[in-house]
Amino acid sequence: MKLTHQRCVPTLRLRMASLCVAAILAGGSTLVMRAAPPIPDPCKLITPAELEQIAGPMKGAPKAGDIASGDVSCEYKPAKTPSWISIRLHDGELSYWKSRNGGKNPVSVPEFGKDAFVNPDSEGSTDLYAKKGNFVLRVSMPKGPSAVEMVKAIAKKALPRL
Repeated sequence: MKLTHQRCVPTLRLRMASLCVAAILAGGSTLVMRAAPPIPDPCKLITPAELEQIAGPMKGAPKAGDIASGDVSCEYKPAKTPSWISIRLHDGELSYWKSRNGGKNPVSVPEFGKDAFVNPDSEGSTDLYAKKGNFVLRVSMPKGPSAVEMVKAIAKKALPRL
């Protein structure tokens, strides 16, 4: 599932570069460069065994997005239902994502942190958004009767590993 017009993690690098240039232009005599935090591999935020306990057997290996192009994602294909599961990482604030993708009735999920929410029907999918550090975790799958509980179970495993 390829979505357009998304702000992705590589913009963090651009912000760091802009801050460094601004510091140099401001006449800073000492510039301390720190490496940007590494971008976690979304395919390693949940183990195959953990995911199978939640969603049943998988068809094939997970498919990682192209991090270099800004697609920080991992797609899974369950053998039965749901037809797909996606784990994505974004930057930004949850308030931005809520205003953009929260829908008419976003459901607060405080167990995943301040401002975390689920949109149970985002154009045919169920999306959970939670933030840890500099990253926004997004867990998605097609909407369905158990989709909210499944995205919560996946996020419960994935979020601490960010």
